[in-house]
Amino acid sequence: MSLIVPAIFLLALAVILPLYAMYFISLHRFGKEFRQFHPGLYEKLLATGRPSLSPVNGNYRAFQAIQSGKVSVEALNPLVLSSYRLARKRLLLGLSCFMVLLFSGLAISLNK
Repeated sequence: MSLIVPAIFLLALAVILPLYAMYFISLHRFGKEFRQFHPGLYEKLLATGRPSLSPVNGNYRAFQAIQSGKVSVEALNPLVLSSYRLARKRLLLGLSCFMVLLFSGLAISLNK
């Protein structure tokens, strides 16, 4: 038991960094496809909120709009929907891996 939890911690640490990098790449691809297939909707989403120079912020606003239901999933292009699902999957995997990292770190600190 004493070596299992630190091994889980190290494994989660090794997995989380590439997973979040893959998420941000997927989010960028999603935003690029969203702008390409739905330029009017993308501009409308950017207009509702604080102005930002970062394209990642606009991509995340579009991602959040779909997630919260402000944008109908049925109205989206299949490529946009596919990239949205991939980005969401990678985000959820990253969050799950972060929780494993957090709880294993807490377990290690409690055992000392």
